[in-house]
Amino acid sequence: MTVNPSPNPLTRRSAARSTAAERARAATRDRLLRSGRTLFAEQGLHQITTHDIAAHAGVAAGTFYNHFGDKAALFREITDQALADLTGRLDAMALSTLDPQESVRLQATALVGFAADNRDLIRILFSREADAAIVETDILQLMANRASVVRQQLVDEQRMPSEIDPDVFAQALVGMWSRVLAWWAEDTSRAPQAVVIETLTRIQLRGTHPGTFDFSEKS
Repeated sequence: MTVNPSPNPLTRRSAARSTAAERARAATRDRLLRSGRTLFAEQGLHQITTHDIAAHAGVAAGTFYNHFGDKAALFREITDQALADLTGRLDAMALSTLDPQESVRLQATALVGFAADNRDLIRILFSREADAAIVETDILQLMANRASVVRQQLVDEQRMPSEIDPDVFAQALVGMWSRVLAWWAEDTSRAPQAVVIETLTRIQLRGTHPGTFDFSEKS
């Protein structure tokens, strides 16, 4: 019978040191991300320096550059993580139902939930700063693409007037969404979360005059 030799103690110690170093590096990167997100939301992208972020994270100024090339790279990673989170929420909602109307409600639930959990990020994205506007455009286009697909389903099923172009409607819709979410994220006491979800859902499905324009009925 072949007996496997015991690992070399030096090899074990080297592996342990490597693992500890990787954990420490990941923890530092996470602190920089959280500090950047906090400071960007409080003061804006252009008011904050990499030194500010490092100091807030409790690391040396030079340590910042071991993880990010500049503050724009850190900002992009923050927003990429958020976009992945939003995409995941929307995908999960989309897979949970085949009913287009229920899909609209679930999409509103995902969007409002995202705004509630990421109030600081919402403030960054709708700050009107050029760097943030690029990412804002990506997120709005993602929402518009999904809204257009749902609208097209309703048109195909004759549950929405065919005169309303899904792409045009989707662009108008995300304009409303972005304004409402930015307004609500500033102060969530302005309306209960359930009320925001219900209002966005009803407007999307039936407009503001459901007795006259009920898109849920066949045209």
